[in-house]
Amino acid sequence: MTGYLLRRGRGDGTALHVYRMVAMAKKSVALLLLLLLLLFLIPVPAFAKGEYRDVTPDQRVALPGHLFYAGAYRIQWWYFTGHLYDERGREFGYELTFFAFGVQKRDYASEFGMRSLFISHFAVTDVAGKRYYFMDKADRGAFGFAGALKNRLKVWVGKNLLEGNGHKMRLSAEDGNLSLDLTLIPEKGAVLHGRGGYSRKSEESPLVASLYFSFTRMRTEGVLRIGSTDFRVGGTSWFDREISSRGLGENNAGWDWFALQLDDAREVMLYLMRNKDGSLDRYSSGTVVYRDGRYRHLSLQDFSITPLKRYTSKKTGARYPAQWRISVPSEGLLLTVTPLVEDQEFLGKQSTGNHYWEGTAAVEGTAAGRAYVELTGY
Repeated sequence: MTGYLLRRGRGDGTALHVYRMVAMAKKSVALLLLLLLLLFLIPVPAFAKGEYRDVTPDQRVALPGHLFYAGAYRIQWWYFTGHLYDERGREFGYELTFFAFGVQKRDYASEFGMRSLFISHFAVTDVAGKRYYFMDKADRGAFGFAGALKNRLKVWVGKNLLEGNGHKMRLSAEDGNLSLDLTLIPEKGAVLHGRGGYSRKSEESPLVASLYFSFTRMRTEGVLRIGSTDFRVGGTSWFDREISSRGLGENNAGWDWFALQLDDAREVMLYLMRNKDGSLDRYSSGTVVYRDGRYRHLSLQDFSITPLKRYTSKKTGARYPAQWRISVPSEGLLLTVTPLVEDQEFLGKQSTGNHYWEGTAAVEGTAAGRAYVELTGY
């Protein structure tokens, strides 16, 4: 669900003029941060009008095409989380994500012309060591250093890479003393959230929405390196794909997202869109996926999520929920979700500039398993 990272702000002609001038300059870390800052300052509707296509209620996910880069839309992401174990049972969680933010659709003869900004977030949780590692990258895609293809599944930002198809995918990432190289094979078909993949996110407008689908259980094998140690790992991953052109609604503050992989071969995706006044947007929803791959939509009335504990980040001062009771009465589920490591807060200093909590958690109760949880806007 992550990807609604854009924040509405005030943009004007001066900001746009500076943006266009700077976009032609040479690439540097400082330039990327400046470009991203300006991107966040320009309101989504004004900037996108006449250039990027909105997601509308009549649209449906079409595969395999929507696996690939969708240049008609402004915001999109390929999002992987997973639970890995080495040969001795040592447990790790991981997150590897790729974002593409459209800046403008103009064609440039020069490589210095900027159409999109590509971002990757990479994190690993060492459960036994109680350690959380994270790093991020941003690149405007000049000279092939980052990009995404429209005719097949390939997305890359520096050494972080996703490629493959709907039957088999390869993920690799490397940054300093942390790397992974994984092969992922779906054990179930694609799950189309909402109505055929149209997933509305806000009461304010049916255009505050995304095309959203997932592979909720992917058999995963490969190698994870931390420092000088290689771990041969296997386990399960979850893949989310979302495509949109809008950011958060004016009244939205953030969201809580849960991806539960249960030992009985069911999966559950739930998200709460939180409003600034503390209420929940009625378009908060979810999906339950059965052992045989069938799935059904959950409305906000079908489930409840209650925070049981909280923790305050020493890095940012943000106060996050730290344990939850989840109830889905129609599925006989009454669950407690508990983070396996308390501090799993990601700081996007080199890319998005925001912070969020995203990490691996244990699931106990009427069913057991593992979960990935994401918390934004705290």
